[in-house]
Amino acid sequence: MAESNWLAVAPTELKFRFELRKNVPCTLTLQNPTGERVAFKVKTTSPKKYCVRPSSGIVEPGSSKEVQVIMQAQREYPPSLADCKDKFLVQCVKLGANDAKEVTPDMFDAAKQKDIRQTKLRVVLLGPPKPPSPVPEGVEEPASPATLGYRDTTSAGTAGTALRDQLGAAQEDKAEIRKRLELLEDRSAAGGARSGAAQQQQRAAAPGGFSVLHLVLVAILAFLVGHFANVAVPLVTDKLNQLKQH
Repeated sequence: MAESNWLAVAPTELKFRFELRKNVPCTLTLQNPTGERVAFKVKTTSPKKYCVRPSSGIVEPGSSKEVQVIMQAQREYPPSLADCKDKFLVQCVKLGANDAKEVTPDMFDAAKQKDIRQTKLRVVLLGPPKPPSPVPEGVEEPASPATLGYRDTTSAGTAGTALRDQLGAAQEDKAEIRKRLELLEDRSAAGGARSGAAQQQQRAAAPGGFSVLHLVLVAILAFLVGHFANVAVPLVTDKLNQLKQH
């Protein structure tokens, strides 16, 4: 608040919570602590960016007036919120009993008014508001300090039960896999035994592809043929000799 001005101007800084594509208002309060009427006029370095309502007026003795300053919707973010150079100027002059009831341009003409008081205000741009944090469903009140170190036992118990179920299912799967492996080992052993017997039979077979039975049959046949030859040939020879003698 500038003490040199006829009016008490508050706040001393115009703070705007910047939001893209949205009008942002800020209220300026002018209070007249004197016993005389005071005319005011609000100016800005960026008239296309801000709208002031009312931009001028008269404040009666001992009363106050609110001025709405609106930063019009912006289409893009400024390079830096902290480097805003926008400023406002509130000019004030005292009015006499015979002065006009409304503000005229001559009231703030420096050539005609030699006692124009003024207050300079800087603009402060603030970042956009943070979005509200999501609140989980079913939560109606915050946890007390006495319970901050504790967890929900219901949720913990549910998680433990689910974990035990998963472990049980894994053990059942492990047992089933073990049974299948044992079955495969038994089948593999049986197949190996059959293969060994076949190999033994093949080794027992004689060269040339004949089995032992075949060889035995051939040996018996040869024996019989030899025996027949040894018996029958002498008999035939004797018969032939007898026929020659007759």
